Parts: sequence; structure tokens; C-alpha cells
Amino acid sequence: MAHILLVDDDQDIIEMNRTALSQRGHRITAAFSAAEAKQAVAADAPELAVLDVMMEDKTIGFELARELHALYPAMKLVMLTGISKEMDLRFSFGPDETWLPVSKFLEKPVNPRILADEVDGLLKETA
Repeated sequence: MAHILLVDDDQDIIEMNRTALSQRGHRITAAFSAAEAKQAVAADAPELAVLDVMMEDKTIGFELARELHALYPAMKLVMLTGISKEMDLRFSFGPDETWLPVSKFLEKPVNPRILADEVDGLLKETA
């Protein structure tokens, strides 16, 4: 199956998603910050990354998505966030090739099985 990078500062979310994705045969690498994610990708680039938005600061996930897309344009990116609720935003985000170059955008909390279904669907698109 695929190599997937999970990036979130919440260890419980990483573990729930790791379990769901591992059960489907994926190899998982975890990172708890944008800096760890960059190191992990440099060592062994995954086919897909699942990114949180709010980690070291409230928007670091957006910056990380743009950096990863610039370096690895074929890498699928899934963004998970609760930023709309956290900041009481009255609009939602969606993929955008320039500002938010992700394949899928999902609001937290996301059921790990639903995330796994979305990941599998994105991976099938590139197969």
C-alpha cells in the first residue's frame, strides 16, 4: 500500500488515524510539528500527507502545505482542521492551487474511518 505522513500536534488524533490507516495496509510516519514533518519528508517522501492547520501557530499547516506542494507536486495533501470553529470564521476553506494546494479539506473532528476512505480514494486516483 502507500506511505502516509500524519502531521498533528495532538498525539491522540495521530494514534486514531494511524490505527485506521494501518489497518488498511498503509505504512505510517508521524510528525508532531511542521519542522518534524519537513525532516520526515526529506528522509522518505510519502505518497500522501494528512496535515493539521493549527500546530506551532494557528496557520502553520497552510504554510506547510504550500512548501510540500512546491517541493513534491505529486504528493497528495489532505488538510484537517478545526480553525473555522476555533477562530469563529463564518466561511469555510477549500482547495486552491496557489494558496491552499491540497487535494482534500476536512473539518475536525473527522471519523478515522472516513479519513481512511478519503485517503484510499485519493490514492486510487493516482494509481
